[in-house]
Amino acid sequence: MTGERRKEEERHVTTTSVINIATVLLVTFILLVPASNALGNDKDEKEKTKLVVVTNNHTNYLSIRCFSFDEDFNVVHLKPWAQFKFKVHIRKIYPSATMFNCSTNMGTFVAFKYNYHCSQDLYDSCDWRFDEENVYRWNPKLKTWISYYYDPNYESLNRGGVIKGYFAN
Repeated sequence: MTGERRKEEERHVTTTSVINIATVLLVTFILLVPASNALGNDKDEKEKTKLVVVTNNHTNYLSIRCFSFDEDFNVVHLKPWAQFKFKVHIRKIYPSATMFNCSTNMGTFVAFKYNYHCSQDLYDSCDWRFDEENVYRWNPKLKTWISYYYDPNYESLNRGGVIKGYFAN
C-alpha cells in the first residue's frame, strides 16, 4: 500500500510541475508577442520623437539642465531670449512613461509629458519659457502661455541639479 501511495505522490508532483512549466511558457508567449509587435520589426519605421524648445524669458543669463531617466544633458547657460533645443525619443512600449525634466537655479519643471497637448502629432514642438519667477508652457490648443510654479529641486539635486549655473544681474 505504501508503494501505491508513493507512486500517486510522484504522479501528483510530476503533473504539478508540468502544469507550472506550461503556465510559465504560456504567460511568456502572451507577453512577448505584443511586445515584439510594439518594438516594430520594420527597419524602415521612423522612430517617434518630439522637439522641445526652452527659451530664457529673462533679461539676464540663466542656466538650465534637462534630463530624463534615459538621457541627460550638460548645463547650458542661456543669454536673454536664447534657446535650448532637444529631441525626446518617445518610448515604443509604455509611451506614457516618456517624461523629460528641466532643472534651473529656481527649481524644476516637466518639459515633456505624454499628455501635454504639444506631444500630439499635430504639433511640431513643445515650447517653454522660463525666468526667475515662473516657467511658461505654450498651449497650442488655447494659443496662450500657461504659467507654472517651479517644483523644488529635490529630484534634480539627486541627479546633479544645475551645477555651475549662474544668474547675472
